[in-house]
Amino acid sequence: MKAAVYYGEKGIRIEDKEVPRISEKDVLVRNLRAGICGTDINIVRTGAGERGISIGAEFGHEMVGEIVEVGAAVSKHITTGMIVGINPITAKRAGRRKSLEASGFSEYVLIEDAALDYNLYDMGKAVSLDAAVLMEPMSVGRHGAFQTNPRRSDKIVVLGAGPIGISAAASLIAEGFLNVCVVDINDWRLQKAKHIGASVLNTMQQDFATGLSEHFGEINVYGQQVPDVDIFIDAAGAPILFESVMQIIKPGAKVSIIAVYKEEVPVSLAQVMSKEVSIQGASGYTDTDIRKVVDHIKNEKTDIATMVTQVFKLKDIEEAFRVAIKGEGTVKVIIDLT
Repeated sequence: MKAAVYYGEKGIRIEDKEVPRISEKDVLVRNLRAGICGTDINIVRTGAGERGISIGAEFGHEMVGEIVEVGAAVSKHITTGMIVGINPITAKRAGRRKSLEASGFSEYVLIEDAALDYNLYDMGKAVSLDAAVLMEPMSVGRHGAFQTNPRRSDKIVVLGAGPIGISAAASLIAEGFLNVCVVDINDWRLQKAKHIGASVLNTMQQDFATGLSEHFGEINVYGQQVPDVDIFIDAAGAPILFESVMQIIKPGAKVSIIAVYKEEVPVSLAQVMSKEVSIQGASGYTDTDIRKVVDHIKNEKTDIATMVTQVFKLKDIEEAFRVAIKGEGTVKVIIDLT
């Protein structure tokens, strides 16, 4: 089989590898689509080894494929020909520490201790592969969106119109949350968010606080008019934007942090205390998140495949990464392994 292998500063190479051999508890999946994640981008861009992807390792962790071989001790509910999304955290016995090396950019992947709703999720025969490949990043977005236990009446702002931000917004909209606004500085990406049903605010064109007040109205807080926002979901990782949130946040509001911050951000604990603000981290996802996302994708609750903006063949993966790293006119770059 062909597989993409990471070599740090020396880049990515396509190599011939042996097709994995299954044991009685495993299945073999032929990969059909794989997504390039922001984490993949950061590691490849810096060329730094041992940051989740080892030098000389197969990698990729967002994938959908077809089961082609099933071990003798695997549940009879798992059959060849099934189209499955894969949970990279549970795909290997090594668990989360090796999840970035789940072989998404290889033609075949071995799933150890295979089980439905554990590491394999049945996507159905009719599923759009461009939507199904988004299962993993959508689960990250959904987990962050629902970490604050939102109510349907809540007024919710998603910071960032990248894959995770759009996934968070789409997950809320799919489950009946109507007051969702996505904030970004890129109008092209915001159109993607608008397409899945969110309202949008471009802070290059309108002041952050003013724009949110127009969307959601205002309340008076200690003599200051602030936007009436109940929840902020931070998928942007922009310190200046987080600081702006803390300046206008209302009492009792919640903040969910999905973004990976690359630098320290000062937080006014006096503000947190006096306004009883809740700041909650969100990392990864749960089985419940994945099941909700699978239902979302299979039943086409939003047109989430609008996030797929470029598709490359495996042989062109280096060019795919160049496009993803440049980030112009992209949301999600996909590798087609068929």
